[in-house]
Order: sequence, then C-alpha cells, then structure tokens
Amino acid sequence: MAWLLFVTATALLVVFAAGLPGWPCPLLHFAGVPCPGCGLTRATFFLLQGNVQDSLHFHAFAPIVLLGLVIVFAAAVLPEDKRQRWLDWVIVIEQRTGVVMILLAVLFLYWLARLIFMNAAYVQLIRG
Repeated sequence: MAWLLFVTATALLVVFAAGLPGWPCPLLHFAGVPCPGCGLTRATFFLLQGNVQDSLHFHAFAPIVLLGLVIVFAAAVLPEDKRQRWLDWVIVIEQRTGVVMILLAVLFLYWLARLIFMNAAYVQLIRG
C-alpha cells in the first residue's frame, strides 16, 4: 500500500513537472470551489525545487506533504524488520499526539480562511 501511495504522489509531481494536465479537482470542476488540497501538487513541486516562497504561496501544507511522502517512502523501501519498527514508531507518535487529527483540523481551518478572506484570489490561483 505504501508503494502505491508513493508512486501515485510521485506520478502527480512528474506529470506537473512535464507540463501535462494533472488530475483536476472534482470539487473545483463541479462546484467552482477549490478543495482543501487544491494547489498541493504545485506547492510540493516548488518546494522540491527549493522555491519555498512559491511553494507556500500555493499551499502552506507542502512541507507537511513532503514529510508525509518521506515517511511513506521509508515504509515502502525499508526491509521488513526495520519497516515494522518504523511503522510502530509512527503509530506510537500518532497515538500519543493525535497529530493526524490536528493536521486535518488545521488544514480545514486553513482552507476555510482562504475561502473566506481570499476567495477570488484563491480560486484564480488554483485555476492558473
């Protein structure tokens, strides 16, 4: 499963880097409202290039997504014994901190703030 997630994320980044049309946001397409993740592919790509300013302009969660990709990549490539220790460590961190729920709540609030305070600029940024 980790491989599938990592390969899918990498494919999205490669498609964007090649200038090809990526996976369009269904919410933006049908309702005209960007989803909470709109702009993350571009933001992560810019971050990988070292362009932090453009990355954060598109989406502030790009560093978190990149960290998540590193965690998933490690889970995909580590030998079985080390992978299990790695996953156990990740599970303990999540259980003790609830970091995933906290990040989801902050992502939702970030999305709402962008919609409320920058709606036209936000939609224009995402549409290109």
